[in-house]
Amino acid sequence: MESAVKGHILIVDDEISICTGISGLLELDGFKTDFAHGEKDCLAYLDKNPDVDIILLDVNLGPGLDGLQLLPLIKSRYKYVQVVMFTSHDSLSIGIESMKKGAFDFLTKPFNELQFLKIADAAIERKKLIQIKDLYFDMVVHDLKNPLQCISGALEILREMYTEQNTIQKRLFETAENGVKQIFSMVSNMLGVTSFEKGTIVARKSQVDFKSTVLNELKMFSLIHISFSDSVPDKAYIDKDLFFRVVSNITGNAIRFSIPDSIVNISFDCHDDQLEISVKNTGSFIPEDMREVVFDKFSGVQKSMNSIKGQNFGLGLTFSKMAVNAMNGKIWVEGDSSVPETVFKFTVDCSSHEDTECYAR
Repeated sequence: MESAVKGHILIVDDEISICTGISGLLELDGFKTDFAHGEKDCLAYLDKNPDVDIILLDVNLGPGLDGLQLLPLIKSRYKYVQVVMFTSHDSLSIGIESMKKGAFDFLTKPFNELQFLKIADAAIERKKLIQIKDLYFDMVVHDLKNPLQCISGALEILREMYTEQNTIQKRLFETAENGVKQIFSMVSNMLGVTSFEKGTIVARKSQVDFKSTVLNELKMFSLIHISFSDSVPDKAYIDKDLFFRVVSNITGNAIRFSIPDSIVNISFDCHDDQLEISVKNTGSFIPEDMREVVFDKFSGVQKSMNSIKGQNFGLGLTFSKMAVNAMNGKIWVEGDSSVPETVFKFTVDCSSHEDTECYAR
């Protein structure tokens, strides 16, 4: 009987002799192996073989992207694959830079079989743990939808039953319904972030009746003012779902942290096939040193709660940054402490290239 394959390894190196030599050794050790000679071969192989466990990635790949440039691209598209960097320079700085960019570990040339086998066992175990964690996370998040739908349906029936509502009853219904909407939004953002991390969401553009769609998508919000510059087209090429999820997330946050009953201003502009959206509220201010942190899934939570008057922006901004990146745009924060006010701005490409698929970076 054939023994089970220990794991699937892709060797990425521009020297064929190194690829074949390492491949032969690892196959004798029970691994399935293959090799690629550069960025295009590597990404094409991963597209067809997403089950790869480990990539042994040479730092110096010759023409095109080097290993340190290719590494974050791989990690942004293929969440579970573990990358071990392979370098001819015994340099701690290269190893540290590799780890910061998402590598599991690094090796120096010449190839040390025993050292790699130890790393491989730990890397495959790490991949399995991440997959199990995501499996249970997805199950829990999906299971939240059913009771939420029951609550939402019950609220709708109760509202119809109480046709004559006093002021307190109306306020209670509105509070309950808004709470359900917020939880639905949180669930959607959690699923969106994990889907981006797995590489299962890409931006796909189609033509949209832009201005009328904006007005329709944002009609759920009160206390907002929408404006369009003369340069905004009637029709634009965007990923409608991703775009309006970003606008809704940022608008919801702006309303949440505004002075009560104040207006949130949402403006749309367009230059050189780039839509620019600005969402401004009064009542909050984000210091400059926190303006990147608010988009981060992990490091921003505790720091933002301590530094921005207890504000916790949640995963909505994390999802928004991933979605904007996938739409070939950028997102940033401005503000004025003297008002105080916060302005979230983002851009997306709206050129008419419908066949382009982009991943979050």
